[in-house]
Amino acid sequence: MPLTDPALQRRKLRDRLRRLRESAGFTQRQVADEMEWSLSKIIRIETGTVGISITDLRALIGYYGVSDPAESSTLIGMARAAKERPWWDRYRGKADPAFLLSLGYEGAASIMRSFEPSLVPGLLQTEEYALEVLRVVEAPEVETLVELRLERQERLLRPDGPEMHFIIDESVITRAVASASVMRRQIRRLKTLVDHPKITLRILPFEGGLHKHYKTPYVLYEFDDPEEDFVLYLEQDTQSVIREGQGWADSDAPARYLESFFGIEQLAKRDAAEGLLGLALSRHSAPTENPHPDQTDGNVPPDTPETP
Repeated sequence: MPLTDPALQRRKLRDRLRRLRESAGFTQRQVADEMEWSLSKIIRIETGTVGISITDLRALIGYYGVSDPAESSTLIGMARAAKERPWWDRYRGKADPAFLLSLGYEGAASIMRSFEPSLVPGLLQTEEYALEVLRVVEAPEVETLVELRLERQERLLRPDGPEMHFIIDESVITRAVASASVMRRQIRRLKTLVDHPKITLRILPFEGGLHKHYKTPYVLYEFDDPEEDFVLYLEQDTQSVIREGQGWADSDAPARYLESFFGIEQLAKRDAAEGLLGLALSRHSAPTENPHPDQTDGNVPPDTPETP
């Protein structure tokens, strides 16, 4: 999928401009003096805290000696794309900022890898399952967040969507959410997605034991663009987005989580998913109805058979 998210385009543009300046041998002060800008303006452009107009960009391109029309066109295209509003902008203020930031990477990724120890991943949830999860965690504006979740599914679960690899713990399909009927429909949805051309679904069985990051739900994003590093989204109480090589603690580095994910894949065999889903479906099968539903509360005695 193309790298079209405005926030990502803005970051790519600032990085490209910084590299062009350094390649040309200019300091930020020299650029500011030549452009008759304040020093803070060029600093803010290169840190991405402000955008850049097309007119100012053309001036920079000329000053940096960019002679290739294709490169100039690419830079101008980035600047224009960076001014667009992302599709999820209408959810700003209604969802966690780190989660919204992750949506930009999600929409740009060519490969996504998701591990979920407690819940069905949002991209695979049915609407009623999502409603119950958001109700239990007391999320604000539950209906709006469910709408967001379903729109993500519509955008990504399509032929030109990213390659998606999901690993869930067996407890996810064993634990009842809302009711047995809700779980049956959720598990049937997972069974249909096993055959989706863009999805790989693995289930880590109970006998798989413990593994690194076994408590932490996370998503890893990989991109076709060679200039883009791996990105890690940690779905904890304090959500965070971490780019590879950005000074985070080594234990939080995306590469560590990628290594962990590959290790879990060895424990969760792809061809075992169908059977585990079948077992889970049987666990959540409809219970036999009590022929005397009022008997347990002591109000109405059970029927007695007629005597001849």
